[in-house]
Amino acid sequence: MEELRKPGKKQFCSRLLKLAAIFFLFCQNAFAITPQEIRSIVIRPEEDVFFTNQEVKFVLEIPGVEPADVQTQLQTMNEGITFISSRRLEYFTNDEITGTRIEFWFTFRDTGIIEIPGLLAKVKGYNYYLPFQKVQVYENPKTIAPRIIVEINGKETFYSTSDNTKKTNYQITSEVTKPIDINLYIQYAVQIKQFGYELPKDSLFQEVERFEMVKGKMRLPDFTHDKIPLINMRWTPLKEGKLTLPNIRLLATAYSGRNVELGLPECTVTITKLLPSDENDDDANSTLFAYALSNPIDEKFEVQEVNASMKDFKRIADLRSKEKHSIHNHLMYRKERVKLEQSIGIAASRNEKSVVLWTIIFAMFILLLAVSIFLLLCRKKVSALIIFCFAFVFAIASFVLGLMVSEKHGVVTGGTISPVPEDSALSSTAVTAGTCVKIKEQTENWYFIEYNENGGWIKKENLILVE
Repeated sequence: MEELRKPGKKQFCSRLLKLAAIFFLFCQNAFAITPQEIRSIVIRPEEDVFFTNQEVKFVLEIPGVEPADVQTQLQTMNEGITFISSRRLEYFTNDEITGTRIEFWFTFRDTGIIEIPGLLAKVKGYNYYLPFQKVQVYENPKTIAPRIIVEINGKETFYSTSDNTKKTNYQITSEVTKPIDINLYIQYAVQIKQFGYELPKDSLFQEVERFEMVKGKMRLPDFTHDKIPLINMRWTPLKEGKLTLPNIRLLATAYSGRNVELGLPECTVTITKLLPSDENDDDANSTLFAYALSNPIDEKFEVQEVNASMKDFKRIADLRSKEKHSIHNHLMYRKERVKLEQSIGIAASRNEKSVVLWTIIFAMFILLLAVSIFLLLCRKKVSALIIFCFAFVFAIASFVLGLMVSEKHGVVTGGTISPVPEDSALSSTAVTAGTCVKIKEQTENWYFIEYNENGGWIKKENLILVE
């Protein structure tokens, strides 16, 4: 009987293995991608904004297919498109499905909507044509220069050039005493450092609205193709003849950190139909005209002047350090520091969080946690739960306060912040001395700090650390 049973067991094991193999093949086919799904794949870029002469990565992902089963071939590139390199690797999804990921790198020479010739792919022996997604390519911010956009009466639009060349002489016509609305915008600039104007004779001028960027406060850290409003003006010529637009000059900082002087493009304004006016109107116009010409051309934006010495800045940093590392005299050091800052004209800034207080809260958390565990071992579950709730509150407080005290800060002694940590880069923003700033990262000679909701690099010699 035992000999007869042995073949039965072997036969049963063989069938079980076959079933497992069939189940394995079924699972593989269930997750395999179909030919229709492969034909619908579009090779997409990883980024959202693209610039000339900058590498752009496109990604092709085919789930359920091993890299060995995929062969690809790029077609001949169009003029202005350069293929750099590619890489093939295996990837895993969140559902633990394996697949093939192929990465392609290109550069584009020209601006506009760019389409890369489609990819010829062979997947498990079948040929496919996979298209690349079209992309909008902009001029590289490192090379593009700021420009002024002028809108006249909401209709005509003129553009300036950074090298002040005047290839086009724009022409507009208006009537005497008829207001001309001039709206100014800026493109490809991160900050306006200076702004001013002077008017042609025999005209009136009124600022309708001045926007934040022209006040020197707004800064755009990320590239944008949008036009940013600067100022809306109303200009009223009082005499017939040929005039030019008001002489408006500004100093803008490009994305490269370079300061560029800009002016309005050349535009001839022909004024016609002189209207009669009585003596009272002449007097009013004369008074208004004199007021309009009193506007200065060189308005500059300067940081707050602080009457303090290096000794004062070191004292502020020392008081902040003591405020941070004390518990009994914490408020005393804070009051002394605030009084010193007020005496030298420094605006109120953040207060230091106590490291000692964080240590006490963390110690209470450990103690309460240990007590709750002890009570739990003693089978006093209710008491253990109550103590554990208190421990949880202290844990949250310890975590939040720990994040605050771990931040690195310093006191600025002067200088400027730049968009890049290089001496060759022109500084874009002056920093008020005595300000306490947050340090986010550092290099050998520079700190990257947060200042007025913006960031920039400042030399280490211009910052005293709050230890």
